[in-house]
Amino acid sequence: MKTKNPFEILGIAPVMVRTLEGKELFSLVKSSYRALLLIYHPDRSPLHDQDLKSQRTKKVAELNLAFEKLDHERDPGSMEHYRKLYARKVEEGWRKTLRQMNRQMQELNTSNDNLSQGYLRHLLTPCFLNSRDSASGTIGVFNLKNMRFGLQDIAINHNVRSFTWDLGTNYKEIKFDAEGWMFYKLPCRKRFIQVNFIKLLGTVNKDQVDLIPLLDRVIPQDLMVKQEKWKKGYPENSKCFDVLNSLSVEEFRRHCLPFLKPDIEEGSFLFSLHRKAAQENRINLEGLIIRKYPS
Repeated sequence: MKTKNPFEILGIAPVMVRTLEGKELFSLVKSSYRALLLIYHPDRSPLHDQDLKSQRTKKVAELNLAFEKLDHERDPGSMEHYRKLYARKVEEGWRKTLRQMNRQMQELNTSNDNLSQGYLRHLLTPCFLNSRDSASGTIGVFNLKNMRFGLQDIAINHNVRSFTWDLGTNYKEIKFDAEGWMFYKLPCRKRFIQVNFIKLLGTVNKDQVDLIPLLDRVIPQDLMVKQEKWKKGYPENSKCFDVLNSLSVEEFRRHCLPFLKPDIEEGSFLFSLHRKAAQENRINLEGLIIRKYPS
């Protein structure tokens, strides 16, 4: 345990120690010492409360030792030594605060840069819908045709990860035909169905966001699922909850929007807006893109 400075024990602020010197500072030390002795004197505690009396006895001993170290009349050098050490805390505190503020400013600048660059791409990409084959070889969400990609369903993968499931249980697909119509194949389904209520928003690289804590949560209806999770020793915040493939607009804005790109890339989370979810201020997570190929 770090030893407290005697000025700190007597409740004297570093700024006061830095301002005063010699006899003036010692007068403050004596006043603080006497006031605290009056407050913590064991005789002032209730007679039946032995624990409180013992605590106050220890506190008085601590106050006495602190005062001995700061007794200017007996040892001026000792008080000056502790004064310099304690006054230095002010400068150290300011430097620490400045470092924290600089670090926060750098993080904000980086986040703002990512956000502005991503937003600019979203503004410009729809203006060049015919430039599908760009130099980078990326495929944008605004001009998808004759394209098919497979996704890992994040909610299913998280909620049933303690069980043995067949390959494909958490795998779904989205495809676009030559005219740009979207078709959906849900996990464990054999056929695609056409959908017209989903608007793709873009992707975020899986390494840029810790997504699970951001997703909406529900209590599992299957009691066996919850029991199994308790047996597996899940962390406290995951024991009683399953997650959904959705999150609030606010969580999306704060944690995902700065990294959002209009590209379809493997290893990225694909976000969308469903018509019904939009009315509830939710953003949908289609899944993690694990493959893409021409339809």
